[in-house]
Amino acid sequence: VDPSIPPLSFYSSTGAITGYEADIAQAIADKLDVKLRLVSITSTADRIAELENKKINYIASGFINNEANAERFLLSTPYLRDALVVVVLQSMDGTVKFNQFSDLRNKRIGILSDEGMFELVMKSPLYINNGRRPYRYPRQESMMLALDYDQLDAVVMNLLTYYSKITIEKKLYQVIGEPIIITTYSYAFRKEDKELAETINSLLDDMARDGTLRAISEKWFGADVSMVGKY
Repeated sequence: VDPSIPPLSFYSSTGAITGYEADIAQAIADKLDVKLRLVSITSTADRIAELENKKINYIASGFINNEANAERFLLSTPYLRDALVVVVLQSMDGTVKFNQFSDLRNKRIGILSDEGMFELVMKSPLYINNGRRPYRYPRQESMMLALDYDQLDAVVMNLLTYYSKITIEKKLYQVIGEPIIITTYSYAFRKEDKELAETINSLLDDMARDGTLRAISEKWFGADVSMVGKY
């Protein structure tokens, strides 16, 4: 899992990996009656290498369900839909200083230190005629603090994390403009691990029916955002 994107996966105050994806992985392990071992791997390339080298059994966080990945791996039932969005601070009266991407031209914009995200952002409408490079942060917590303390004018973040911030933490944030990209997440398995992929797909369906996925989703996002069994 990638522990850099709360509330999907992150380190708790005790140093343990926790979050939405960790809870689902634990629920799956409990149903399989096996011990769960979460491996912290931030880079997508590193997660792929660990899977292909059989160091991990499956990728359980932030793996995009698309044609290229489906050709290379077995992908689970899609379990989440997410997006990259631009977020600004909102004042107590509900107003914002920036309403559209053009308002952020040459302003201070923060993004996570992820090469894939950086490339998407730089090719997006956000950086049309924008000569100021984004500020890159290794962890989301430090990026959000910079926004809170007016060290940044905007941040690029996951829509699901934004939902958690405004519903659970009651932060005064607002999304502006259109999403930079909309993505769907699945778990990734090696092609030869068909039985494991089918078993986990079946367990995801069971957890959708019995309310487990809804309870985990409401715990971390304040709403049921799971896709399983709905589409």
